[in-house]
Amino acid sequence: MRRASLALCLVALACSRSDPEARARVLGREDRPREPAPAAFDPEHPEAALALDADEAARRLGAFDWTAAADWTVAAPGEEARQVHVTEHHQLRQSATGEFEVRAEIDPGLGPGSSGGKHVIWTGGTTYARALPAAFRERPTDRGRDARRFRDESFRLAATVAALYGPALRLEPAGEARLLGRAARRYRLSLAPPAPGVEPPAPPTPPAGTPAPDPDTARRLAFLQGRVPVAADGELLADAETGVPLRVRLSGAFEVPSAPGVKARLELLAEVKALGAAVGPVTAPAGALPDERKPAGPSTALEAAGLKKRGEEPARPGEPADEGE
Repeated sequence: MRRASLALCLVALACSRSDPEARARVLGREDRPREPAPAAFDPEHPEAALALDADEAARRLGAFDWTAAADWTVAAPGEEARQVHVTEHHQLRQSATGEFEVRAEIDPGLGPGSSGGKHVIWTGGTTYARALPAAFRERPTDRGRDARRFRDESFRLAATVAALYGPALRLEPAGEARLLGRAARRYRLSLAPPAPGVEPPAPPTPPAGTPAPDPDTARRLAFLQGRVPVAADGELLADAETGVPLRVRLSGAFEVPSAPGVKARLELLAEVKALGAAVGPVTAPAGALPDERKPAGPSTALEAAGLKKRGEEPARPGEPADEGE
């Protein structure tokens, strides 16, 4: 059951990662056509604030520091009652000029040594990345594309959770507030009552002949296709002038009818921590290693022995190198 619960947690945390449209929205600027500027913030449709990517937020708000944390607890009843606690933490420093530094760490609740994460910097036209706690390496072929994708998967954490709720998440005006010296509109987040007479959609039927999924995949599909939101309480503070989300807090829960008694609970907090001059510069990491993703082998041994220069191909057997070189 512990493994099944963990599968539910990880699906909830990463459900939008495989969405082709979501991935297309966060491609690097070099790889996507120029799009018209998003419409100005409409207070009647605050859900649009959650869809902003970090580049657009910086264009509207200037440089900012942002953090987020999400805690998922999946519990199952019965004699072998178990629960798994999964946490993720995110940090983003976004400059007004497009450079950024983002760090994400996930603890899957499997005990010491199971935590992992990634740290990415985009500055000076170069991507630097590392899997924690390894050293940084240059990623010159990235040109910021995958770096931006990774960044926006973090920055859109609240949007990922909102997508799990769909129309079941209600946003209602709840007055005004101030945060970091800026005026903000407050919206209460709550669970919308189900529309009368509307049944939840039935899971899609796989085509005939489709192999049965393995048990973990079956549990993930059961959650994604059959999740039912049963609780939501929180607030959104959207910048009154730009619509950028300054703070999102949400406590929620989901059930899966095909797994009676199993409940996934969520605690989410994402907020802007600093603005403008209070945000430090984004700088390249000291001592970053060169990009070396090819495995060590005969080519490396030849280079070490001085028999081959980096970038040269060794002569193939029966095909001696040109004598004129």
